[in-house]
Amino acid sequence: MDLMYAANAANRQKVLNAYKQSSVETASPAELVLMLLNGCLRNMKEAITYIEGKDNTGANDKLVRAQEIIHELRAALDFTAGDLAAGLNSLYDFAYSCLIKANIRKQTGSVEDAIQVVTQIRDAWEEAMRNYG
Repeated sequence: MDLMYAANAANRQKVLNAYKQSSVETASPAELVLMLLNGCLRNMKEAITYIEGKDNTGANDKLVRAQEIIHELRAALDFTAGDLAAGLNSLYDFAYSCLIKANIRKQTGSVEDAIQVVTQIRDAWEEAMRNYG
């Protein structure tokens, strides 16, 4: 029975991975940004759980992943588009700094500050997608 369960779990994981890959490959640029923002938030929330559980390795992994996502979001900014990119860059910089501080001190407060900022960006992004396609 255990072998059959493991095989089914492995097959489900393969299907899930294929679905995720397909979702990324067929997503619009706006949808990709939304996926990144949601992934960043997920990693930060998981980091809080690890910090609270005193799992420094798990917390580090999740905080570094969130930092990498923010780095990717910053790299995608088009500064020729006007002040919006500069404003987003400042917000990303703040969130990134919070994550570094959280990782050094292993304290949840800085992660929560970053979550608050990234959530506001994500919510505004979702609204813009709804209103402007």
